Amino acid sequence: MTSSANNPALQQKKEPAVLNHASLVTLARGIGKEDLKGLEFIMYLNIPAKFIINCAAEITETPLTAEGSEYNKMAVTQSCLMYWKELTKDTKTKERLKSLERALREIGKGDIADQVLENHQANQELSSEIFA
Repeated sequence: MTSSANNPALQQKKEPAVLNHASLVTLARGIGKEDLKGLEFIMYLNIPAKFIINCAAEITETPLTAEGSEYNKMAVTQSCLMYWKELTKDTKTKERLKSLERALREIGKGDIADQVLENHQANQELSSEIFA
């Protein structure tokens, strides 16, 4: 009998640091607090509109365009980004990174897209400093 420790094919592939939960939360909070950039971002990730609407309705009854709704926008972005992570869990890392990069560039966040790619190359998590 072969154990998973001796057989690399049976070992679970380690998740890239930029795609782990902490990094995606950082990304969602940084993008989500800016106007409606978070919603724009998750739409570019092909999250179904119905899911986004239901997610927003579960989080708040206040319109996301209302004054003081930054937390709600971040929460919706975060929830939808975690849904995207689950939806794409069987997709190759390269394709997932391309999707994130494209979505970030589409919303005018090319600098953040570059940082995501740099952090991936260095196998580092994203930190809030990328939004400073």
